Amino acid sequence: EVNGRAERMRMRIAELERETGDLHSRLNSEKQSARVDPLTGIANRKGFEERFAQEIAHKPRASLPVSMLLWDLDNFKIINDSYGHRAGDRVLQSVAACFMAAVRGNDFVARIGGEEFAMLLCGAKVEQAMLIANQVRSAVEALRFHFRGTPVRVTVSCGLTELKENDAAEAAFDRADGALYRAKHAGKNLCVAA
Repeated sequence: EVNGRAERMRMRIAELERETGDLHSRLNSEKQSARVDPLTGIANRKGFEERFAQEIAHKPRASLPVSMLLWDLDNFKIINDSYGHRAGDRVLQSVAACFMAAVRGNDFVARIGGEEFAMLLCGAKVEQAMLIANQVRSAVEALRFHFRGTPVRVTVSCGLTELKENDAAEAAFDRADGALYRAKHAGKNLCVAA
């Protein structure tokens, strides 16, 4: 009887360990999906904030530069209002794919708002980040969209900054955001460094 109870306990422990493993796996999957934008398949704002916090915390010890780029689709409200949200969704997906095609191995791209995106370019000083930003801007401008035979022009504006040693996250974000604001008010379809 004691041996039988011991065997049932071993089986129950094995079953609980399997269930625990399954729960951990599902939890990890849920955590991962909580950091992904379902429309574009790239990181979302939460994923960006976590990665950005890591870069900020690592910056004082890092020897490599990191540049942050904030992007905004120009006149996106007009696209949504004129052609509908499905057309707007396709534009967002195509622009996100364009951004992903432009980044290198350890860079990071996220959709942080409706038509707003962010990039972290690891190992890129602001001058190199500006070159990459203009290549990306040109690639987005070259995307071809048509709605019922009418061409739809899509452009983006970008504000960028290089993270500084002992930078606060808010200060770096505000610098890039201010540069983005200047790009938008200087005529759009521009990249401006802070």
